[in-house]
Amino acid sequence: MIYLLLIILTVLSCILFEYSKVPNTLKALKAAYALQFKVMSDKSIFDEVKQKMLLSQISKQLVLLAKLIFGIFLFVAPFLCLFILQRFWPSLNTDILTTWYGILIPVVTAALYILLKRNYGKLFDKR
Repeated sequence: MIYLLLIILTVLSCILFEYSKVPNTLKALKAAYALQFKVMSDKSIFDEVKQKMLLSQISKQLVLLAKLIFGIFLFVAPFLCLFILQRFWPSLNTDILTTWYGILIPVVTAALYILLKRNYGKLFDKR
């Protein structure tokens, strides 16, 4: 029963990761850091203009970091639900997450999810 619950939570976690767009947020954050470095190393820009540009970049980076933290929390949230479920369902053992099966089942499930997602994407693109 716990293994089925792990599979369901892993699929839910994969779906949430897909819709949270964490990779896009990481790309935007990397671009913001690169632009910040360019602004700091540019000698032709006056200090006041440089300060305003850096301040706007920092505020953009803070928003992107908040999105990234929220996306990571969404990715981990289904597994955190196990600890909440343990209070209402005492026979549920959350120590399974630290065993080989508890690690291997989510990894295999995520790999199968990715493979099925790619194959279904190719199948539906042909129609």
